[in-house]
Amino acid sequence: MHILFTLKDFKPGGGVECVQQRLARQFLLDGQHVSFFVMNGEQPELDNVPTITGGGNGFGGLLRSVRLLRRTILHEGVTHVISAKEQANLCSWIATLGTPCQVIYTRHAALDCAEQKTGVASLRLLYALYLCGSGKVVAVSLGLRQALAGLMPWGRPRVRYCPNAVVSEHLLSAGQAALPADLPARFWLGIGRLVETKGFHLLLEAYALAAKKADVPYLVLAGDGPQRSTLEAQAIALGIERRVHFTGHLRNPYPLIRHAQLLVLSSFHEGLPTVLIEALALGTPVISTDCGSGPRELLDHGRLGQLVPVNDVPALAKAMLRSLNTDSVNAALATAEAVLPYTSQHAAQAYYQVWDQ
Repeated sequence: MHILFTLKDFKPGGGVECVQQRLARQFLLDGQHVSFFVMNGEQPELDNVPTITGGGNGFGGLLRSVRLLRRTILHEGVTHVISAKEQANLCSWIATLGTPCQVIYTRHAALDCAEQKTGVASLRLLYALYLCGSGKVVAVSLGLRQALAGLMPWGRPRVRYCPNAVVSEHLLSAGQAALPADLPARFWLGIGRLVETKGFHLLLEAYALAAKKADVPYLVLAGDGPQRSTLEAQAIALGIERRVHFTGHLRNPYPLIRHAQLLVLSSFHEGLPTVLIEALALGTPVISTDCGSGPRELLDHGRLGQLVPVNDVPALAKAMLRSLNTDSVNAALATAEAVLPYTSQHAAQAYYQVWDQ
C-alpha cells in the first residue's frame, strides 16, 4: 500500500493533525508506504515521511492543489487516500476521479460546529458527491456516523465508523516528560485552541464560582488562539488572574494532562474530543459538557467522567467541586479497558477493514 494523507493545513497541536500523525506512524510500523499532501504547505512533525506541498489557500489554491494531488497520485503510485477537513475532502474527490485509488473521506467535527462556515445543507451535498464515486466516508464517533448517515440514508452502507488513533507508545512516553518549571504544583486543566466554541469563557466563570466556595487548585489553560487576550481580560475582571495560568501553545502538552488533578472540557460542540481519550489513557479524571455524541459516547454516559449540560456555568462549577472528593485511582482503573478501541493498532485495523469491504 502507498497511503497518502491529504489535509488543508497542519496546525501545530491540532486534534485532527495529531490523530493523523499517530495513524501514519502505525501504518509505517505495519510496513506501509506513507506520505502527506498538505494544501497550504505546512509540514507535519513526522520524521522520514515525505510531504508534498499543495497549491495554497483560496479558490485558486484549491485548483492548483487538485492538479498537484492528481499528478502525485498517478506518478507516485498512491493506492489509498485518507483525507480530512472539507477542503481536502473536496480536493481529493476531484483529484481521484477516474483513478483506481481507494479514498476515505473523514469527518471529525460535529455537523453543527459553529466554527465552520459549511452548513448542514452544504454538507449533505458534499458528502453526496463523495459517495457518488467509489470512496467511503468515515466518521470518528458512532454518533457522528449516525448523523451523517441520516443526511444520506441511501449511502448508509458506505458511511463507516473508525475510532481515532489516540493512544500510542508515543503518547504514553511523551506524558512522562518533565512539567514546565513555571506551573503550579496542583492544578486543574483546560486544553485546546482558544476559540469561542471551546467554551473557555464558561470554564473561567465556573472556576471563579467554585473558588468562592472551596480551596481549589490553580487553573491552567493550555493552548493558543484568537480569544487569548479576551480570556486573560476576563480572568482579571473575575478577580482570578493570580490563580489562572495561560501557557500558550505547547509542543508537548501531555505531561500537563498526566499531572492535572482534573481535565475540564467546556465545549459547545465536539465530534470526538481526543483530549478526553488522552486524559483517560494517562489516568486523569475528566469533566465534559454533554455536547453532542462525542463526550457521552467516550465517557460511557457518565460512568468514566462527569457530564454536565452545555452552557451551564453553575452545573460546571458543581461538577468541579464534586471532583475534589473523587477517587481518582479507581477512576483510572475503570478506564483501562475503555481506551483500548482508541489505540493506534485498533484504529489502523479499522481503516484496513473499510478498504477491504
